Amino acid sequence: MAIDEAALSQLDGRAYPVLDALAHAGRQGQGVSASNNYICVDGRTYWVKSTAQQGLVAELVAGRLAARTGAGPLARIVRVPVEAGGPPHLVGVGVGIQDEPSTENARQLQGVLASGLFNPASIDARSRALVVAFQTWLGLADAQVLINLRDGRVRSIDHGDCFSNTAAAGPPPLVIVDIPGVDRSIGRDRFAIEAAVSAIEGTSDRDLTDAVAGIPAGEPWRGPASRRLEIANWLSVRRSLIREVMEEWLRQ
Repeated sequence: MAIDEAALSQLDGRAYPVLDALAHAGRQGQGVSASNNYICVDGRTYWVKSTAQQGLVAELVAGRLAARTGAGPLARIVRVPVEAGGPPHLVGVGVGIQDEPSTENARQLQGVLASGLFNPASIDARSRALVVAFQTWLGLADAQVLINLRDGRVRSIDHGDCFSNTAAAGPPPLVIVDIPGVDRSIGRDRFAIEAAVSAIEGTSDRDLTDAVAGIPAGEPWRGPASRRLEIANWLSVRRSLIREVMEEWLRQ
């Protein structure tokens, strides 16, 4: 069943929450978005960005769904005033992704392995399977993951390059991010896959409508109602195909 346009319009009519940044926290990301971290009024730290490959709408919607499924940190709308400091390009309203301490991007994990601060055997299979299912569902083109160095949990991060082709139909191609020192088969077991699929299938059409509602206007966001409705319906269709794709991975 298609996501209801009237339901999206009703949710868009409500005020959306905006989190204010208080102070720059002193760190800068390495990606093309040049994100920086800020301490916000809720006492948490967020990585704030003002651009994304497919618009800030992609980063925000994906981050909301990541938190809903447990696959990654929450994304919120964050306003950075001049008084908070940091680079000028982040002043204004952008997307903030909640910082998760003791994590490292898998792309920088080789140096951590060499230092002995991470044991590849500690990777959590269930979170790996969940991230595979989640990133496959979203169709991430530039998929990245964080690794928690304390407990081995895998987290989906940096979702700005999803929703590039929401007209595509058919089973989504499997997305597996390589983790240095970790076998690609980790997470490919019956219990981990069943839990991952259940998390995706448990995301209702109402959850999808909530995820695409309440988006700021303007070019950096690229989120007119028509596109957001298309994203929600595309995700609804792909949700029903995730089990098939993950079951195929299990049989490999």
